[in-house]
Amino acid sequence: MRITNTILNRTSAEAGMPLNQSTLLDYINTDGSDDSLIEAIKKKKEEAGTEKKSGYEKLEKTAGELSGLAEALAGTGKKSLFDEARESGSTKDIISRAEELVSSYNSTLKELGKDSTELNGYYKKMLKDAADGSSEALEAIGITQAADGTLQINKEKLKAADLDALERALGSTGGFSSRLSFVSGRIAENAQASAESLSSRYDASGNVWSMSSGKYDFRR
Repeated sequence: MRITNTILNRTSAEAGMPLNQSTLLDYINTDGSDDSLIEAIKKKKEEAGTEKKSGYEKLEKTAGELSGLAEALAGTGKKSLFDEARESGSTKDIISRAEELVSSYNSTLKELGKDSTELNGYYKKMLKDAADGSSEALEAIGITQAADGTLQINKEKLKAADLDALERALGSTGGFSSRLSFVSGRIAENAQASAESLSSRYDASGNVWSMSSGKYDFRR
């Protein structure tokens, strides 16, 4: 097949390679081998695949941490952190978990925002809705939601909150932590599946196949 500038430029664009005033055909003619172009395209795709996989792994990590923190606060069927606080008379552990939860929540939102897929947008909305649905109880202990959806803490107000207020906002009866645990768990599962899928989608030439992460799309 005759290689033309149009074919090569289209291939380069699909691989994410920048085009300049020199044509790709000129590049091949200068280098003296078609293999150099193929290797350049392959390398670009591999780099893009590695970067995307790294993003999924970061999202899996932070969403998994958020799910664990939320589950610990929601803790049903066993002695909860709030039960322990009543026995000890100290809310220190709850406050520490709440601060970690907010930090992890914000990190998860940030990672979701790095890849603007429809599913990630849906997950971001789910996280924001969970906080918005408990805004009054959260605000009572010093946790508020900014316009971009991130959570902010008034640490003095959080430390001053009594145990009942903390439990209403973060415990199993409030619903906030339970919803966070569910949604962030799904986010972590989807990110893990996407990273694994990406790892296995290289063909014999090192090219990355297109992939779908619908396996963990719980809207279906």
